[in-house]
Order: sequence, then structure tokens, then C-alpha cells
Amino acid sequence: MNEKVNYFELQRLAKFNREFIDIFETIERYLKRFVVFQSEDEPVIITNWIVHTWLIHLFNYTPYLHIYSATKQCGKTLLLSIIKQLSFNGFQLINFSESIFRLIDKDPLTLCIDEVDRWDNESKQQIWGIINAGFLRAGGEVYRSVGKGSDQAPMTFKVFCPKVISGIDQQSLPDTVQDRSIPIELVRKLKEEPAERFRHRVEFPIMEEIKVLLEPLLGYSAYNYDDENSLFDSVHEDSLIATYENAIENDRALDIVEPLVIVASMGTDEWLTRTVNACVNLTKREYDNESNISLEVLRVCYEIKVERMGQKNIHSEDLVKAINEKKDSELAYLNQFGIDQSWLAKKLRTFGISPTNVRVAGTVKKGYKFNDFVLPAQRFLSENLRTQTEIAEDQISSDTSDNLTEEPQQEYFL
Repeated sequence: MNEKVNYFELQRLAKFNREFIDIFETIERYLKRFVVFQSEDEPVIITNWIVHTWLIHLFNYTPYLHIYSATKQCGKTLLLSIIKQLSFNGFQLINFSESIFRLIDKDPLTLCIDEVDRWDNESKQQIWGIINAGFLRAGGEVYRSVGKGSDQAPMTFKVFCPKVISGIDQQSLPDTVQDRSIPIELVRKLKEEPAERFRHRVEFPIMEEIKVLLEPLLGYSAYNYDDENSLFDSVHEDSLIATYENAIENDRALDIVEPLVIVASMGTDEWLTRTVNACVNLTKREYDNESNISLEVLRVCYEIKVERMGQKNIHSEDLVKAINEKKDSELAYLNQFGIDQSWLAKKLRTFGISPTNVRVAGTVKKGYKFNDFVLPAQRFLSENLRTQTEIAEDQISSDTSDNLTEEPQQEYFL
């Protein structure tokens, strides 16, 4: 059995190779030449992720990258192309094929999945299966029938490999895939923002030169590779984890970014510090965004409650329609991706609000009781917002008090 990989040995390999220490800054500068990022954190994360693909044999799990934007023409395909070229054995997948199982099983590769939001549902389900199974080395397999007719037999295919997913909508990914991904949101370039035009004829030879600097890592991986014990076991015993685990409160996020922090330790102390800060910022931003979206959903629902004074219940389909019509809401940018009843139920569940069978205008369907929004609004919405809605509620109440007809409180279960 080969000697287990030692994190300190990896550091030593890098420290004695000045060119390799500089590779982090080289890749980061290259990315920033052509792509406009929201902050300094994204190119740092992507750089470490690219390097980690050359050391994939040393890890028992691999974080995914999810590149997305609110609109088209934000540089997603270009960024994906650069990542593919600089990563180990990059392979771009633009539509699903059964042969992808065999490709990954035969030779580890970096799978770059483009425009996944345009795939048909059957293809999406197939690729989600590969992605979910391929996060961990242990058990990172899928079963497929091989052969024809009565000669078919089940076979296992290894699908563990680094994966980057590109598409427009962040919410289109299943929760299980989002849980395994680091979000990289791109924005459309402004006229005054510097970004060079990418010329394939000129840039591909340059990227090949960068890959030459990364190739020594493959030799290290092959020499130390152990199919059963390939993780940096010693990393949990040293002080590296202590540098960032206290700053990242969520255990899931901590697991995702750990390989990137380990890789960053091969660079300068400054690079490691920048990586830790980027990991903290991006994971915090992800959870802050999720929280902000849920709060905005609650706010809009409470606003609709005020607008419909005298109506005790609302069907789910009508509430979804009303939300989609709120063009001044922060949720407006999600409408093009189809806010549906399932998505709404998931967001409201955060506040203990769940759909049930309700009667509206004599029809019983799945929906919500407006009173269920009151207590969560008091707990989670700002005092200023509550005051505004209460004033509006009082105004509507005074205008309509003589004309209201209460609906029966009976609840129906079908």
C-alpha cells in the first residue's frame, strides 16, 4: 500500500518550486483579463479550484462550481471554456450522452457542463444523478445495464470527478446539487469596465504554457495515489483547519471549501489568507442571499394579504400569480425562470408556513391562510415594514368594513 498523502509533503513540493508558487497569481490574473467578476473573491476561488483538479486523486470529495447569471451575455461560456482548458483533462458537455459514464470511468476528467438550463428534463435527471453520485469518491458510482436483450447485465461506473456547471438560473439546480456547489455569479460588463477580447488563436497557446506549470502535480498524485486512502488525512491534525473553520459557521460550507483551502496552502501565506477570506465571503453571501430571498417572499406575501383585506384564504396558484405580477419586487428577476407552487412552498416553509386545503369563492384547493403570515411577519420583517403594512391595512379596513363578507372558517381536507 502506498504511503498516505501528507499535506506537509504537498506544501514542501510547492515551496521548492518558485514557479509553482506563482501559478496561483498567474491563473488569477489570466481570468481577470477576460471576465468581469463581482468581487475579488470569485477569481481566487476559481483559481484554487482549477489547481485542485490536478490533485483530484488526493481527495475523497470534490466541490463543484456553479457559474450562473441573471441574464445572457455575462461571460459564462467564456469562463467555462477557460476553466476547461486550464483544468486537468477538461471535457465540455453540451448535451447528455450515455457514453459520459464510460468516459469518466475510464479516465478521470474535469466535466464542464454548459447551458444545463436548456436541456430537456430527461437529460437533466440523468446528469443530476451523475452529479449527486460523483461528489464523494466512496460510493461515487452509478449502475447501468450493459448488453442487448437477454444478455443485459448491471455494471457500475465510477463518476467521481471535478464538475463545473454553467447556466442562467441559480434556482434551477436541485437542492442536492446546490448543496455541493460553490456559487459563482457573473454580471454583464459595463462599458467602462476593462475586459479584453478573448482570441482563441492567441490565447490557447498561452493556456497550454500555464498547464505545463501544473503538470508536476500529476506526478505527485500518481506516486502517492491510494484508491482507498487518498484524502489528506493529516489536514485534520494540523492548524490549517483552525484558520478558517471558526469563520465558516455552516458545516456543509466548511466541507465544500476545505479542498480549496488545502490547495491554497501550497502558495504564499498571502494567497492562503486571500483564499480563506474568499471562502468565508462567498459562503456567507450564499446563505445571506437565500435568507434575503425567503424574507422577500414573506414580505410580498404579507403585502398581498394587506391588499386583499377581507379575504381569509388564497389558493397557491393565485398567490404565485400575484407574486409574479409584483414587478417592483426584488423577486422580479426570478419570474422569467417560473416561480411555481413548489418553489413558493419551500421558501415559506422556512417560516413554518405550509400549504393546506382552503376554500376560496366556494372552491377548495391547496393554498394558504392569510393569518398564517401575521406572526412570521411580526418576527422576521422590519418594524418599518410592519408599520407601513399596518397603516395600509387600517386604511383598507376602514374603506371596506361595510362591504366585507367573511368566508367560513371551515377547513377542508380532500
